[in-house]
Amino acid sequence: MNVHACLEVDARHEKVLVTFKIENRGERRVWLPRAVAAESRLSGRVFDVRLFPGDAPVDYVGAQREGSVPAAGLADYVELAPHSAHTHTIDVTREYAFAAGEHTYQIRYAGEVVADSQHPEVKSALATESVMFSHRA
Repeated sequence: MNVHACLEVDARHEKVLVTFKIENRGERRVWLPRAVAAESRLSGRVFDVRLFPGDAPVDYVGAQREGSVPAAGLADYVELAPHSAHTHTIDVTREYAFAAGEHTYQIRYAGEVVADSQHPEVKSALATESVMFSHRA
């Protein structure tokens, strides 16, 4: 599997917009979690957000997914063809408990992708580097 992902953050205008970019550089299809690839709102702590400096986690205060077990198969995933890219932006402003005033934060994604549609229960790790941003809440 040859997949590369990164995050970009636009924290202007009192919002925190997180853009998830992923590129499938391989010869086979992969399936991305719908939570970062297609949903308009988060349904759980998808991103790891931390204060900087200090590394204190920022609480997730958004909606929680009903039930703790995702659906079987590929229902919670979006297909990404070989040699293609996908970009999706999510507004996380109200999903995390950003501290009042202006602060610096780090955000990263650590999740999984499905590399074989015949075995959706077998997942491969996918993580981004941390990205720093400032936000005034």
